Amino acid sequence: MPTAASGSFKKVLNFDGASTYTDISLTVQALNSTAVNVLDTASHYLYFGHGEKFDLAIFDLAVNGSLGDLTWEYYSTEDTDWRAFTPSVDREDEDGEPYAFGEDGAEVFPYQFLGADWGTVAVDSNTLYWVRVTAASVATIPTVRRVQMRPLNSYATTKEVFNFLQLEGVYSTPAATVTDFTSSTIPSKSSVEAYISGAQSEIDFKTRKSWRTNFVYNETHEFDYNGIKLDRRGVRRMFKAEIWNGSEFELLAEGRQNEYYFDKDTGMIHFSRYFFLPARFGASSALSSRFGGGEFLKPIRVSYQYGTNVNLDQQQGGYVHELARKLSAVAIVRNSDFGNIAVGGMDRVSLSEKVSGWHSEAQDALESLRAVEVF
Repeated sequence: MPTAASGSFKKVLNFDGASTYTDISLTVQALNSTAVNVLDTASHYLYFGHGEKFDLAIFDLAVNGSLGDLTWEYYSTEDTDWRAFTPSVDREDEDGEPYAFGEDGAEVFPYQFLGADWGTVAVDSNTLYWVRVTAASVATIPTVRRVQMRPLNSYATTKEVFNFLQLEGVYSTPAATVTDFTSSTIPSKSSVEAYISGAQSEIDFKTRKSWRTNFVYNETHEFDYNGIKLDRRGVRRMFKAEIWNGSEFELLAEGRQNEYYFDKDTGMIHFSRYFFLPARFGASSALSSRFGGGEFLKPIRVSYQYGTNVNLDQQQGGYVHELARKLSAVAIVRNSDFGNIAVGGMDRVSLSEKVSGWHSEAQDALESLRAVEVF
């Protein structure tokens, strides 16, 4: 396994708002498991907890819910209480709307939105990083089949970078053994989390691929009878495909015998039925007679999940993990003052030479992982 970073929450709890927590963690880890009701009433809370910070949750539903406004909260060490936040940047889009457990989809928890005061707290005797949600009202109870998580640091953990730099002997004392960055180390754990996040973005950007779960919302395409190639690589599943019918986007049914079929191997959507879109222009060439010049441009709208799992990619997963550690280590050494304690004694290669070597190796690795694009 390349990294210890997990794709599943350590704990998912359904709370009745009074005293009873129901642990549904194992139930919602596998897609083929038994579905479970969540957010049964307006007093219920759904808790998502993990030992490391996370920034995305993806939901597969068996029964779509109908809920009132949702309130999302994280535990603030500054307030020593739960603090409400707005989780999804999709709401800045004119067509965007908050995830409300009314369909399969995802909710984003941008780390910047939660802030540096997001800390661990004990919930039902589990001390973890938590996010929780509750609904103002419940008309139809949602039933969940699976909940996936994206760790903030998917390609490497702070502990794995700590081990790569061999810092245990630097920070440990006769009275205590330190095996990971903390709030007291230089750099701090939160700083290293930011370095790893930056390394992940560099890897994704320069290779034009991704080894972590991502979510695309409302990507638009022109209609093509021969099929549509999605913009991202490594598409794992479709959430929905819609077509503009002249007044609204109409949901299409997935499946070879339905309205469209998605081929995971090619990343193509193929239409199983023909659709006749209204003409883009009227019959007359006069400007006054034209209508709909932009109405039926890009009438297909899709939302989907993409990204290879770094732990399941036997060919490149370990390579990506090592690359993330090296890029993070380079950033740490270049931006942190270790004094003379990080190098000395029997070291035969200076720290600056090591950093130069890591950087060179990382750039070579990025080039070898780069995807070929055809325009």
